[in-house]
Amino acid sequence: MQQAKTRLSILKQKSKHDKNYKFKRLYRNLYNEDFYLRAYQKLYPKPGNMTPGVDNNTIDGFSKQQIAELIELIKTQRYHPKPAKRVYIPKKNGKKRPLGIPTFIDKLVQEVVREILEAIYEPIFYESSHGFRPNKSCHTALYHTKIVGRGTTWVIEGDITRCFETINHDILIELLSKKIQDGRLLELIRRFLKAGYMEFKQVYNSLSGTPQGNIISPILANIYLHEFDKYMEDLAKEHSKGTHKRLNPVYAKLYVQRNKAKRHNNVQEAKHLLKQMRSMPSTDLMDETFTRVRYIRYADDFLISIIGSKALALDIKSKITVFLGQRLGLELNQEKTFITNLAREKVRFLGYDITKAQCNTKLSKYKDGHKQRVVNQSIQLLVPGQVVRDKLKPFMKQGKPTHFTARMNYSVMDIISMYNAEVRGLYNYYCLAVNVGGKLAMFKYYHYGSLMKTIANKEKSSINSVIRKYGIAVPRKARPGTMRIVGCRYKTRDGPRTVTYFNESLKRVTHPSVGMSDLYGRSFGGGQLLKRLNANSCELCGSGLDIEVHHVRKLKEVKQKYRKQGKLVPYWVLTMAKIKRKTLIVCRVCHVKIHSGTLAEWF
Repeated sequence: MQQAKTRLSILKQKSKHDKNYKFKRLYRNLYNEDFYLRAYQKLYPKPGNMTPGVDNNTIDGFSKQQIAELIELIKTQRYHPKPAKRVYIPKKNGKKRPLGIPTFIDKLVQEVVREILEAIYEPIFYESSHGFRPNKSCHTALYHTKIVGRGTTWVIEGDITRCFETINHDILIELLSKKIQDGRLLELIRRFLKAGYMEFKQVYNSLSGTPQGNIISPILANIYLHEFDKYMEDLAKEHSKGTHKRLNPVYAKLYVQRNKAKRHNNVQEAKHLLKQMRSMPSTDLMDETFTRVRYIRYADDFLISIIGSKALALDIKSKITVFLGQRLGLELNQEKTFITNLAREKVRFLGYDITKAQCNTKLSKYKDGHKQRVVNQSIQLLVPGQVVRDKLKPFMKQGKPTHFTARMNYSVMDIISMYNAEVRGLYNYYCLAVNVGGKLAMFKYYHYGSLMKTIANKEKSSINSVIRKYGIAVPRKARPGTMRIVGCRYKTRDGPRTVTYFNESLKRVTHPSVGMSDLYGRSFGGGQLLKRLNANSCELCGSGLDIEVHHVRKLKEVKQKYRKQGKLVPYWVLTMAKIKRKTLIVCRVCHVKIHSGTLAEWF
C-alpha cells in the first residue's frame, strides 16, 4: 500500500488542478495502517487523550493490534462510533458550553477521515475563510481584515444563531456528495454525526449539528459554510464597481493652487496649501460610483467591510438572511448582527477592537524622496480596554495590586510560571494591536505587583524581602544598566537555568506567525515515537511480544506522587525521564505490572 503522505498528496493535487473532480473509492484508504499511525502521531501529545470516553479507555495501551482489529471492523462496515461523553465547560458570560469527549478509537478514525477531507477540500476553500485551517488562525483573519478593509465605511458584524448546533445533516451530506462519490465514506461520516452523546448514563441522539469536541467537526463545519463563502464572493463581485474614487473637489482645488504657488516660487504659500491638503481626504468619501464589498469569516463569526452607502449594507444583510435560511437552514441573529459606521464607532471582532484611522499628517518617505500619508483610512487593530480590566480583576483590590490567595500553596517557581503564562498568553494574542505596548504595560504593573504580594504573603514577609531574596539582575530596556526582577534559579541536567517574570519587549507584531494555526498549533516530534514502536521491543525487559504504549499525562506529576508517598521513584519512571518522553514502549506483561504497582523497581 502507498504511504498515507503520498496518498494524501495525490488527492490534494487532483482537487487543486480540477475543482470539479469527483472522488471515488476513498473508503479503501481506511484499510491502510499508515493512516492510523500518522493520526496517532498527531494525537498522542495532547493531554486530553488521557481523559476516558464512555468506554472508560484512554490512549494508554495503544498498539498496532488495535489498529488491525479496527481495520477489520471498517472493512466489514461493522465499525460504529460510540456516543461522546458530555461535559460542560464555562463560558465568559457565566453560562456553560456543552462539549463531547469521544473515545480514543473514535478520535483515531476521525483524524484519518479529517485528513482525507482536508486533502480534498483545502485547495478549494477561499482565502476569506480562516477558522481551523492549516496556516490560518485568528491572527491571519485579523491581518486580512486590516489589509482589505482600508477605506471601509460600513461594517456588518455577523452572528449566526447556534451555528454548529443547527447544521442540517442531510444538507451537509448533500454538499459532501458533490465532491465525494463514495457511499461507504459518506455513511461513516453520517454515523459520526448521528452517534449522539451520553449524559448521566443516558444516551441522547443527535438530530442536527456537528458535535463540539469531535476532531472531524471543524472541517465539516467549514465544508458546510463554504457554500456561504461562495455566495459572499459572488455577492462581493456583484456589488463592487468602479476602479478608483473621484478626487475630493476641495482637495483638487487646493492642489491646483499649490502648483500655481510653486510656479511663482511662493514657497511659504505652497507649504501652507500642502498642510491644508494633508488635513483632508484626497478622494470623495461619498462617491457613489465606487463601491467595494469585502468578507472575512472565522468559524461562525464573519465580518463584511463595505465601501459604500448604508442602504447597500442593509441590502446585503437582507440577502444574507434569506440565503442562510433557505439554502443552509441557518438563522442570522438579528439582535446580534450590527451595521456599524466605522468612522464613528469601533467594531469588536475576535477579541480585538477594529477602528479606522482618520485624516492625519503622518507621512512615509519612499526611496525616491516621495512622501505619502499611510495611516489615513487604514484599519487599526486595538486591545480593548475592557479586556485588560477584566483580566486584572483577580489581581486588584480597590485600585491596587493584591495577592492571589489560591496560588499561595504552590512553589515560588510554579507561582512565577503561572503569572508568566498569563502575561505571555495575553501578549501573544494581542501582539498585532497598535496599542499593545501601552495597554499591556499597565497590565504588567498591577500583575507584577500581585506576583510580589502573593510570594510575600506565602512567606509572611515584605515585598522588599521578596525582591532581596528572589530578585535577579536583568538588563534594562530603556537605558543602560541592570534592574532586579523576581525570578528563580534551578538546576537541570543541561546545567543551571533561570526563570523570571515576563521581561520581553511588548512591541507590536506587524505580520502573523507563519506556520501556526488554531487547529494544529506547533508541530510535535512524533516520528521518534513511531520508530520506537516499530522497533517492536519492550523498553523495560526487551520482550517483543504484545507491544503497547504506556502514556502519562505529565511525567512531573508521576514523580511527585511517588515522592509524596515516601517511595522510591520506579525504574520505569526513571526510564521515561531519561529519554524525556511521556511515553514508554512496553510489552503487555510489563504494562499490567506498571498499573498494578507490582513491577520490580529495578531490573
